Amino acid sequence: MRLSTIVVGGGIGGLSLARELVIAGLPVAVLERAPKLGTVGAGIIMNPNAMRVLEGNGLAPSVRSRSAAYLARDTFDHRGRLLATRDYRPLYADGRLAVGALLHRAHLHECLYDGLPAGTVHFDTRIRGLDAGPNGVRVETESGETFTGDMLIGADGIRSTVRTHFFGPSEPSYLGYRSHRFVVANRDGLEHFTEFLGRGRRVGLVPVGGGQLYVWTTFNSPPASHAWALESVDALQAAFGDFTDARVRRAFDQLTWTDSVVCTDIEEVRPGPWARGRVALLGDAAHALTPNMGQGAGMAMEDAAVLAEELARAARNERDVPTALTSYVGRRQRRVETIVRLSREIGEEGQRTSALACWLRNRRVRREGRTPERTQAALARLLTWPPRDEEHP
Repeated sequence: MRLSTIVVGGGIGGLSLARELVIAGLPVAVLERAPKLGTVGAGIIMNPNAMRVLEGNGLAPSVRSRSAAYLARDTFDHRGRLLATRDYRPLYADGRLAVGALLHRAHLHECLYDGLPAGTVHFDTRIRGLDAGPNGVRVETESGETFTGDMLIGADGIRSTVRTHFFGPSEPSYLGYRSHRFVVANRDGLEHFTEFLGRGRRVGLVPVGGGQLYVWTTFNSPPASHAWALESVDALQAAFGDFTDARVRRAFDQLTWTDSVVCTDIEEVRPGPWARGRVALLGDAAHALTPNMGQGAGMAMEDAAVLAEELARAARNERDVPTALTSYVGRRQRRVETIVRLSREIGEEGQRTSALACWLRNRRVRREGRTPERTQAALARLLTWPPRDEEHP
């Protein structure tokens, strides 16, 4: 049985699911409201679990072709004093983890899109109506086009239209801080993911291949505040003036205007139902999480791989569609909850403001850096895909 899937949202999660379904020989249509493939954004961290998913669906070589290997993570205080190095290379050498990658987000989108047959993604598609019944699903667009299928997957992000329509309104929760992101030249030739911990602020410098450096910040900010330091380059540089390491200063000094700087709220979607009948949610639509672990894309890609497995079982008449979607949620929920919680805790600790709390945090990071074997064992447990306790169909 050739079950057909309609995916709302052509971001990382939606394109990943489409790739997995195409490999499984199942028809899929992706509806994306943007007029063309997105090229905006900055860098993205593809952790080993995400790269293992890409190895499974055949896209890892193209992703790695324009990226930097995620070899290690160096953590410094705001003055540039080394606290710890988290070295992934021993885990790669013995095959416990796939080699992570650091790259520009636009390149990832291109790889995912190029991995689909022509016509799979329908751009400039705005939804007017959604309907799901016991025998199928239906999507009507503002242009008058109608799409029908056997199931509907909402991969339409943190403010998901599909989630609101089928599961009720669920506003994202703002966590008290925001983030800047931009890309400049990697003039210092950095090879490692490099982060600096301050008081209520953090700065990250991430080599993403092609001689480019992805720069991210976090900064505490009241919900209604518009003091994002984007009125001028001088204002942005001053906002992070207490980060005195020369590498940070050189990265910020390359900015000539702030138009290219993206600033977003750090938000979560609180837990709720992911599936009902012939409708399910995937990625940020189901479980938007903070970026502190670089796992937003990874969780969406894992979702896609598991959901495609379950839909393939339904296509083989091993179970019906609602049961397949329920099984998908059951297989994913515990792991996602763990990653969401850990990512939130890392952010809370990173955004501490008192001198004592920051000193204690830095001391803990330094102490953990003295036991690399324990750190590597924890990373192996967390970043292995599929997880060792994953129940396969």
